[in-house]
Order: sequence, then structure tokens, then C-alpha cells
Amino acid sequence: MSDKNFTCTPPEILAPAGDYEALLAAIKGKADAVYLGVGEFNARQGAKNFTPEDLEAAVDLAHSHGVKVYVALNIPIKQKEMQAALVIIDRAYAAGIDAVILQDLGLLRLLREIYPDLALHASTQMTIHSKAGVDFASGLGTKRVIVSRELTTAELKAIVDHSDVGIEVFVHGALCYSYSGKCLFSSFLHDRSANRGACAQPCRRRYSFLVNGRDIDEKYIGGSYPISCAELCTLPGLDEIIKTGVESLKIEGRMKKPEYVTGSAAAYKTAVEHICRTGEHLSKEEIEAKESELAKLFYRGFTKGFILEEKGVSHPKYSSNYGAFLGKVLDIGRSKSATKLTVQLNEDIHIKDGISLFARDRMIGSAINGIITLRGERVRSAKKGEKVGLEISPKTGRAVRIRDELYITTDNELLDTLQKTEMKLIPVSLKAKARKGERFTVEITTGSEAGSEAGNEAEYGKTAEFTDDYVVQEAQKAPTTEEQVRRAMESLGGTPFEAVGVEIEADENIFIPVGVLKGTRRQASDLLLEKILKANKKEQKKPDVSDFTALCSTQASSKIGGGSEKAAANITVKESGKPLLSVEVGKVSSLLRAAEAGADIIYIPISTFEELKSSENEGKLDDLKAGGLELVFILPIVNHDRELEALIPLIEKVRDAGFGIACSSLGTVQLAKTLGVPFVAQKEFNTFNAFTASTFYQAGAYRATLSSELNLSEVKNVCEALETCEGAGQTEIVVYGRELMLITENDLLKPLVDRKLVNKNSDVLLSGQDGSDYPVKREGTRTLIYNSKVLDMLKYVDKLKKYGADVFRLNLSLNSDREIVEITEAYKKALSGKEARLKAARDVEYTTGHYFKGI
Repeated sequence: MSDKNFTCTPPEILAPAGDYEALLAAIKGKADAVYLGVGEFNARQGAKNFTPEDLEAAVDLAHSHGVKVYVALNIPIKQKEMQAALVIIDRAYAAGIDAVILQDLGLLRLLREIYPDLALHASTQMTIHSKAGVDFASGLGTKRVIVSRELTTAELKAIVDHSDVGIEVFVHGALCYSYSGKCLFSSFLHDRSANRGACAQPCRRRYSFLVNGRDIDEKYIGGSYPISCAELCTLPGLDEIIKTGVESLKIEGRMKKPEYVTGSAAAYKTAVEHICRTGEHLSKEEIEAKESELAKLFYRGFTKGFILEEKGVSHPKYSSNYGAFLGKVLDIGRSKSATKLTVQLNEDIHIKDGISLFARDRMIGSAINGIITLRGERVRSAKKGEKVGLEISPKTGRAVRIRDELYITTDNELLDTLQKTEMKLIPVSLKAKARKGERFTVEITTGSEAGSEAGNEAEYGKTAEFTDDYVVQEAQKAPTTEEQVRRAMESLGGTPFEAVGVEIEADENIFIPVGVLKGTRRQASDLLLEKILKANKKEQKKPDVSDFTALCSTQASSKIGGGSEKAAANITVKESGKPLLSVEVGKVSSLLRAAEAGADIIYIPISTFEELKSSENEGKLDDLKAGGLELVFILPIVNHDRELEALIPLIEKVRDAGFGIACSSLGTVQLAKTLGVPFVAQKEFNTFNAFTASTFYQAGAYRATLSSELNLSEVKNVCEALETCEGAGQTEIVVYGRELMLITENDLLKPLVDRKLVNKNSDVLLSGQDGSDYPVKREGTRTLIYNSKVLDMLKYVDKLKKYGADVFRLNLSLNSDREIVEITEAYKKALSGKEARLKAARDVEYTTGHYFKGI
């Protein structure tokens, strides 16, 4: 972009603060705000995080430098954790935090009720990727929505232009392969929930492909790590992102080192200010230089991401940090004491810098122990473009071959520079009043035009004044000059302020001791800092979650957004002394088989509706409906705006035919409300508590499927809590099926499809090194990966009945019609109290999921 007429208010630079050192680093990087976790209720349990006890000091430090603080409590909250979560928020609220980042809709509604003056931000874990999804979050009281990383700038701009809340996007750092909030891979492989902040990063491991039982050479997909993402770096297209009008640019990295935080925040801050000041992007050379610095701080390869329409976000070559490209090995000299690698340098290098060597399909780390010029001179450093010999240890050197690639992972000079970076300061103007016979006074005011534009409105325009006891005297000898007063006012070292203007009202020929000048200025600045820190402090409210149980009732408040009460009457919900049996299928023939086998409820993709309403099937459909079968049409898990718009006519037909829909995104929930369609809230919403379930009931849902990450006692806790909620809908749990592990915008199979190695009928498995095979499906250009194991709770049906769920669900969308009949009949029999067995399928491993352990 080169547009001299383009002007903008610089969006906020939001940096990660995984601990106190990272918080200091963010302030050094001139970040406008930081996000941090408190305790374990956040999506980065691997970070050090902050304790409730040290949070106030962290908030004060940030605020004293004009930096906002957002607490990330962005995980689903279990029923019995709600009180503990409120305690943490209560402490944070009193400490003066600026906002809370949330995933859990139930907790969000509680906080809106308890703290109406606290800003609530919808986490990217809510998987919001449409205007309608933003509208739903806005209707719940959020002030900002962090949208999915999978949006393009065109989609982003449409959302920003449409929405009445701020929009935040990720611009740098690690990418999740799955849509955030929709991943169960780590949870079911390692009992470590990504949705709860404990991801074991299974995507970073080696995998191969099996297509129809045949191994596929990794050369067709570029390496051994097909689902490992490159690092997001949007510097090359940052101007296009800024033009969308987003409010905040977010940097990922609460588990990365402080220097990464400083370097990344500083790079994006510099670029943003330049773009908004000049209407032009940084030069190509400047961008490349910044990318090189960022690569030295952390690098898995860079991608511009979906936001800049680079869909190939995976980096199959290698999955760990390996630094900026340094060069290829041109020659090797070996001795007992060292191995010398001759390299044409692509980066500057220094003694003791760290490098990684890509040798025999693996990375090996080493330090530079010596640098030798072509003339044989030993030097401390060498410049980009020079050809030199790099000495490493002989042991490491044994693995190196000519043409192996070298990367610089530790640039000690860069780290030293970042560590010594000065802290961000709040701009202030000072006014000194020195009138003969009057006490000396200093007034200090925060802000400047530049400071206000940079997003420091909270500190802009605050004033403090201090009047010293000293009465200004007529000078007897050497008078105090205006320059002396100015220097004393500008001498703000040791404070979080920098003087951007000094005004002096002084008589001629006065005398003021230097100590009085500095002391009065110091007292005034201390008063100003105190005023800044007190501005956001609040009284703790000490809420008790039991005081808000009525909030879960659909009678306690009007339905969220309204408009669905009439529609809900179209669905006749069976009442029964025993749980109902629901079956999810993928095609019309399977629906008929499941109905014949005794299913009470059948879920089927909405794409089958027209086929079902055809003259061939309409009679059968009427018969099923007359027989009391409930039919629910499943909407796709992911729906961008263009897809939602295309769905509207079909949803209206489903509504007019008297059927409901099943929603997995907040955008489709908002659409259901708008169109007056009764709906089921699917398990993809990570419903962990009764408050979240009731959020959907109040929005027009008549059933909520609980998260498959809950154990049985946790399911019982939710069901018991809902019994006290007036107007609560049904609860559903999944008891059989192959769990969907993740859904990604990345077209994983495209290279194989392009080479005609895979077609729509192919049986594709992602094969792990432990021997586990994960079925892979392609929906358009999206990829779905399923669990290697199949959940089966048949032998525990009697036990399950005691935990309170109204509906038991079988996910048979990947099963044959024969299997659907067999499995449905077995579960129907078990629900009737009869003994039932299933013959184990060949080469299938079964699991009881999290029901007996949880996460």
C-alpha cells in the first residue's frame, strides 16, 4: 500500500505476558496492552502465569507505564470451578484490570451481572468467524471479539464495518492447526486438553499417510510434519490488516522468552506507527530486516496466514524452533579439537552465537566457538555476505555434510540489545509557577497528542499538582534561570514519565534552590502516578455463585436476543422415564435404517434436506414424523459469512417443514434466533456448566450436548444444577462414535489430490509413530481428522442412566448402514434394561473416553 491520503488511529499492540519478566519485556517493546493468565484458569497452563497475590503489583507496573492489562480466563469452566473462577476475577477486578478475556459463555453472563463496569472480551476460543457470531457475543455484553485466525482481510473488514464492538486479530506467533476452541487432539491422545490450556502439541509430531492401506512417500507433502504450522508473521501485509479498521493486533507467545516479547512488540509497534503516520508500509528491506530479527527469536518457518490468504500454513519440514537461515555448508574441515564449516553468510554472526544444523532430516544445535576468515584470521564476528569458517564442536560436526543448511538460533548481540531496551514511558507536560512571594508550584499532566493517538486514552489528561512550602525569593546573588527550572522539570529519571513539554510562569530575578525544584517536581510526579494507579482500583465484591443460580433459568430474563419462543413450539420433545436415543448419520439411507432400528432422534446433515423432501422420500419422511421421530438437521461446524448467507434459504425450508437444526458455531446460533428456528447446541460449544447450557436455552435451544471432555461426575453436576433452572432444555451426552479431533482450514490432502493419489472415495489415514491411525476427511477445502479409537459405553448404559442426561447420542456418521442398525439396536436394547452386546469391529480400538477420568 502506498496511499498518502490514508490516515488511521494506530490499532493497539497487544503483547503476551507469561510471567513478570515477560511483562517487563512487553513494556520495553512499547506494547499498548498485555494479556496474562492468573492461576490455572487460562489457555496457557504451561506458562508461569501470575498468582492472585502478585497480580496487583503486575497491574500497577503496567499501568504506571501506560499499558493496559487483560486477564485471560479463556477456558471452559466446570460446574464446581465457578466459585474459584469468580474469586480470581474478583481479585483481578479490585486490582484494576482493564478487561477479561473469556471463552465460557456461562462465566461471561455471570461477570456481566456482577461487574457491569468490567470490559469483557470474547476469546478466539469461542471460534467466532462471522458477523452473526460477533452479534451473538455482542448481545451477551462483550466489548471486543477476538475473531478466528482463519478470516481473510476482506472478511475481517466486512465484520469490522458491520459490528458495534471492537475486533481483535492475531498478527504474529504460533498458529493452531485446528480452529481454536474446536480441538480435542491433545485431550484424547494425552488427557491434556487444549481447550483447557494444557495442549501437548500432538500436531508438532511426525506423521505419515496411508491411502487405501498404502504408504505415501513424504516427499509429496514436503516432510514428516504435515500438520505442524509455521509461525504467523503478517509484517509483509500489515498495512492491509490495518486498513480493515481492527482495534487490536495480538501477538501470541505467553510461553516464549522475554526477548521475543520485546522484539515482536517493538517490530509491530514501529510498523503500525509508520503506516498510520505516512500512509505507506515499511520498505521491503526494512520488513526483511525485521523478519530476520523475529526469526532469530523464534522460527518454524513463517507464514502470512489465512488472514493474508496464504492457505498453506503448515510447515512439514521441521516442527521446532530452528532460527533464521544462515547459509549452506560449502566445505568441511575436521580435526580432533573442532569441525570447521565453510559458509557464505546470510546473516551477521558472532562468537558464542547459537546455530542449528539441518543434518540427515533432523536439527542439531551447536554454539559458534570460532570464526575464521578466508585469510586465516580469527575474528569475533563476521558480516552478512562474507565467506568464513565457523568452528563447532567435533562431536556435533560428525553429523554434518556438505550442502547441509545452517540456521542462527541465538544472536547474543540482538538479545543484549533487547534486554537493554528502555521501558515505555508515559508522556507528560509540566508547568512550573514561580512568582515572588508565592509558594513554588509544579503541575504535571499526562498525555500529548501523540500519546492519545497511540491508544493511551486512559492516562490522557490526568493532572496532579504539588505546592512546596518554599516561598519564591528575590535573588540576592545568582538568580535561578529559566533554563535551570526547565532542566529540573525535564529530569524525570526514575519515574515512568517523559517530559514532552515544559511551561514556565516565572518572575524576573528569582531564586529557588535546586533541591526545591527537583523535590517539588518529584512530589508532583508521585501524586500523578498515585492518581493513575488508583483510577482503575475497585472494591472487591466477593460474589457467591450460589446467589446467581436463578441466572440459569429461562424465566429469569428475556430470551437472549429474543425471537425464538414461537419457533421452539414447533418441536415436540419426547418426555420419557429413561434417556432417549439419538443417532447421527451422514446420508438418507442411513437415516431410514436408524429409524427402523429404534432411534428416537436422528441428526443428519442439512445438505440432505432436499433429497429427503423429494417425491421419492417425502412419504417416508411424513411417516417417520407421524411416528414421533424427531429429525434434526446438522449445520456445518464452520460457517464464514458467505456460507451462512448460502444456508439461509435452506434453514428457512427446514423451519417451515417443522424441523430443528443443530448448531456448532455462535454464528449459526444467532441465525437460528433471527430466523426463529429451534436448535440443538452441539458439543463443539464446550458446554461444561449449567450457566453455559442455559445461555443456549435462553437463546432458543431446546437441547444442549455436553462436552465430551467431562467425566461422569461432572456430567452429573451439570444435570443436577439444571434441575433447579426453570425452563431448562434437555441435556445430551455422546456415548458411541469416533470423535472429531479437529477441523482446519488447511487443505491437508490437496497435494495428494493434485497428484491423483487421493480421490473422494479414498480411505485416508494419518499415521502416527506410535501406530495410531487417524481417519482424515476432506470437506471442500477443509480437513477433518478423527480419533483413532471409537468411544463405546454400551456396557455402562445402566450406570450412565444415573447421571441425569436426557439423551444418549450415537455418532454413526462414519459407519455403514449395517453397522448403524446393529449399534442402534444394541443401545436401544440396553436402554430398555436388557443385556446387549456388540461384536468388536476388526482393527478398531475402543475407548471409554473421559467418562471415567476427565481432564
